[in-house]
Amino acid sequence: MRRRTFFIGALVIVAALAAPAALAGWSSSTTAGPLPLSSATLAAPTGAAATTVGQACTRHVASSIQVAVSWTATTSTVATGYAIKRGTAATGPFTLVGTVSGRTTVAWTDTTGQLALATSYYYVVDSTVAAWSSPDSNVATVFTPDTNCHGGT
Repeated sequence: MRRRTFFIGALVIVAALAAPAALAGWSSSTTAGPLPLSSATLAAPTGAAATTVGQACTRHVASSIQVAVSWTATTSTVATGYAIKRGTAATGPFTLVGTVSGRTTVAWTDTTGQLALATSYYYVVDSTVAAWSSPDSNVATVFTPDTNCHGGT
């Protein structure tokens, strides 16, 4: 039986691996260091907002649309970054479109080139640490302009 210890931040994972002849059976246990983690203790960011960037009235093309997403930092000091997700309905589903590092980083700009003209988009932000993420933030809504600069928020 081989024993391996892995460290992920304050989390310690100990795994015991059986020999390959035993069909690679394994058992594992986890113990938390000084900062136990769970989705209940990783708070979501708050105050998410989204606005289109560069609202000067010029004829828009879809590939040039950008959306600035901002939020208030999580209160969870163990957070190491954020995951930004986008959807086309206020209730989701939401797809990961970007990540940022640092608990105090509170803005990201959607420059993916995947935004359509005259369309509503909905963004949520999750706090992250290692493989864990918080519940979604509030939903931030933005409406992209049409080709003649009508709309856009």
